Amino acid sequence: MDEAVTTTYGIISLLPVTIVIITAIITKRAVEPLILGTLAGYLILDKQNFVAAYLDSLFAELGESSYYIIVFGLFGIFIHMLEKANAISGFTKLGLRFANTKKKAGVLAWLMGIIFFLDNYFSVLGAGVSNRQIADENKMSREMFAFSINSVACATCILVPLSLWGVFMSGQVELALGLEKGEGLGEIVKAIPFMFFAWGMLLFVLLYHFRIVPPFGAMKKAEERAEQRGMVLPEDLARQEEETEIQKETSVWNFLIPMLFLIIVTLVTKELLYGLIVGVVLCFLLYIPQKLIGFTQAFDSICRGFEEMFVVTAIVISAFVLQNANDELGMANFVVNSVVGIIGAPVLPVIAFIILMLLGFVTGSFWGMAAVCFPIMLPLAAELDANLYLTIGAVIAGAAAGSATCFYGDSITLSCSISKIRNNDFLQTGLPMVIPPVVVSIIAYLIAGFII
Repeated sequence: MDEAVTTTYGIISLLPVTIVIITAIITKRAVEPLILGTLAGYLILDKQNFVAAYLDSLFAELGESSYYIIVFGLFGIFIHMLEKANAISGFTKLGLRFANTKKKAGVLAWLMGIIFFLDNYFSVLGAGVSNRQIADENKMSREMFAFSINSVACATCILVPLSLWGVFMSGQVELALGLEKGEGLGEIVKAIPFMFFAWGMLLFVLLYHFRIVPPFGAMKKAEERAEQRGMVLPEDLARQEEETEIQKETSVWNFLIPMLFLIIVTLVTKELLYGLIVGVVLCFLLYIPQKLIGFTQAFDSICRGFEEMFVVTAIVISAFVLQNANDELGMANFVVNSVVGIIGAPVLPVIAFIILMLLGFVTGSFWGMAAVCFPIMLPLAAELDANLYLTIGAVIAGAAAGSATCFYGDSITLSCSISKIRNNDFLQTGLPMVIPPVVVSIIAYLIAGFII
């Protein structure tokens, strides 16, 4: 992320994200509101040449985001090949022996999301691909499924410090506190008990699945549609879904081998890109000789995979361009500096959590906002004599809460893509379901700030 700017445009810096949220709700789309909000941002920054400024930022981001383009493309290829070869059918049959009810299907998806802890993308991929058909068979709505896999992914990736999130956050703590390289991990471990949102999110997902806390609002209607009419997708998407040809069931190993090697390579190299490449190559080596997929079909999957992830990539890159405009407007600095001068030690953790969550929600930049706030919040905690580990936990949990709520962020976008619903379907159904754990977290940080 670029260095934070020192000047801000004040409250006007909030205008672009306000436009994005309002137009997304009205249009029920994601890419166009992001573009409109970003253009508004560059209009504020450069009234005469705002289109050129927007295009300059877009072209620069396309180069810097080449990693995401390739990773999302490989996700698309991997998922497309698994589906075309019907490679998940063996795992589905095995999973249905346990997950023969809707509650059990929810628990299985919850567990799989935790098992694939290394990265939130990885968790969404592992739980999403392996459990979607199981969820369908048990009449779980795709909206509930997308909410579940995304929520578990956002929570797990911060509670397990060996995740890629943990590595990044450890580095930020080291920079903010002036620690030696490697010492940040120990500070993160001490803060894990105070990541209240992550613990609460994992708990609430189970409470929703067991109906101890019943789904409400639009999610309740989606679940009733799936249960009563067997329609797991929203009605308009169900009508558009192509009829798929009946395929023969395959061995569970056709799913497990590529997935296991994807996990191993990612763990060893600490790079998801390499794991995906190995996973895709193994799909070719396994499926073509078994004639699960034709030679030409297999190579067509490369183009189809990128094509199917085009909207995902467009949303994420558009969010990054919006973040560039927000950086130039000084939005994050304005929000943080508006409150840090008027808060005391007991309320610092709850304020840190709320600020990180809101900044993550409106920008889609969770690591970026953490990088902005760590150098401010941690020294402030020391100056105010606030509990350091409670503050660290609040900052990291706030970033995770932003990831769990930003409907155009990368994690939700990927969850929606795997679930084959739209981001705005998540906005209407999944976002309200995050409110209870957010409220519980705010209360917990407020209480902890006064007693710890």
